[in-house]
Amino acid sequence: MTETASTYTADGIAAGTSAYPHPKPVLDTEALAEAIRVQLRTWVTAEFGITIPTPERDTTRPADSTAQLLGEITEHVHRHGVETDGDAEPWSIAHLLNAHADSLYAAHGHGDAYLLGALYSLIAARAYLRDGYEGRFELDPFGGDRRTINDRALIETIRVQLATWAPDTFGTVVQLPERWQMRCAADLSDVIGNVIGAAEAKYGDADDDDSIRGMAHLANARAHGLKAAHGYGDAHLFAALSSLVLAVASLA
Repeated sequence: MTETASTYTADGIAAGTSAYPHPKPVLDTEALAEAIRVQLRTWVTAEFGITIPTPERDTTRPADSTAQLLGEITEHVHRHGVETDGDAEPWSIAHLLNAHADSLYAAHGHGDAYLLGALYSLIAARAYLRDGYEGRFELDPFGGDRRTINDRALIETIRVQLATWAPDTFGTVVQLPERWQMRCAADLSDVIGNVIGAAEAKYGDADDDDSIRGMAHLANARAHGLKAAHGYGDAHLFAALSSLVLAVASLA
């Protein structure tokens, strides 16, 4: 392990044990809507030419703004279609439509869990449209019909996010569990630790901006995973997910 890579890991572990100063994460409507906006900025403009507004320019309520933006994206797809092959086309469209539907439910006051469902589907849609993913993801991260933001739904969303890029990026060294096999934040923290270990082996000596930025986001995800594993709350699982969304934009 290189000195630089060791620093990434050390920073992450320090953060997970409360010895590293960073803002306490939150998990609410505004945070979920912002996570969706950031995720869209990593791929929608390049894929569809649609400009994603900055928070300063958006004065509507977060859930309403999200529904409006996803409506614009789905309308574009309806008019122009998508450029992908095989099963990726119907699955990408299904997840985009599902994300829009969930955002509308959230905008009409049915709860923040629908925003998490929208983010989950957008992660899947990006994998199909941007990266040519050929597997299959379920349409939501929830177990059963009840939609609740809890550790189970957040862990499943993170598992799918990792599945969209980590195995293809790092090979068989990264083995991801199947749906619902990770039962707690500690299981997830171990998986993120494996991913960052593989990333250190591949990018530890790299000095380009994308690699450095991606590794920093991975270290942050690891830190929040450790926090969640030590009982600091589901907001740290959500923060880990947000960091992984940014990591994939730089590394994959």
